[in-house]
Amino acid sequence: MHAKRCRFDQELYRLSGNRSGGVCINCRHNTIGRNCHLCKPGYFRDTGKPITNKRACKNCGCHPVGSLSKSCNQTSGQCVCKLGVTGQTCNRCAKGYQQSRSTVTPCIRLPVKGGGIVKGSSEQGDCGKCRIVPKRLNQKKYCKRDYALQVLVMSKEMVDNWVRYRVLVEHVFKRGVRGRRGETYLWMSPRLVHCKCPKIRTGRRYILLGNDDASSKWQGNVLNEKSLLMEWDEHMKDKVLRFFKRDKLGQCSISRRM
Repeated sequence: MHAKRCRFDQELYRLSGNRSGGVCINCRHNTIGRNCHLCKPGYFRDTGKPITNKRACKNCGCHPVGSLSKSCNQTSGQCVCKLGVTGQTCNRCAKGYQQSRSTVTPCIRLPVKGGGIVKGSSEQGDCGKCRIVPKRLNQKKYCKRDYALQVLVMSKEMVDNWVRYRVLVEHVFKRGVRGRRGETYLWMSPRLVHCKCPKIRTGRRYILLGNDDASSKWQGNVLNEKSLLMEWDEHMKDKVLRFFKRDKLGQCSISRRM
């Protein structure tokens, strides 16, 4: 398919219940994932071709000025447009907007009768410190959360002023209610988007911790003030595996009572 070699990951094999531990090496043809079965950021699936086809992943072609990112919706190819911009590649101004000379706000609202301008959304309040991204992760923080997931961020798009990230859950350290491997969504509220808390980049891996919210209307996981998100690396892997083993030994129950 899209890779010539693979390697065996002992930890992945253990976490899968001794079912699978293979990981492809150096995915080609703009694919990523354990089995090179997903399109990398900046590309989307051509549903007219099987994933085994060399051209199964098409370039998003997002406009460098009109879009917020080079990535697009993995199914439709729709790019994430800036305010007032529309089109699949974010290449034109939406109705009620006109082009400006700014690369930050390439489309601005048209003046209305009376000399005024239609007002945008109100301020989302003071941002303050972004506590979703802690300086460090410790056993106590791990134990206080219902789920702990290693995720790969695939793409993002706007839905009703919320940002919806399409993520791949690669490892489940704490399951919670919605903690299962595979593709899901991660949601950011308008206020968190306004405050850029946290800054999430497509193509990056993160450790995501949070508490279950049965009242949420969104499919997937929703970031809130109880969530924690940190970039994933080998050092983080060793630390989380330590917390995981202690949790299995019942040490989280002790930590919660302290």
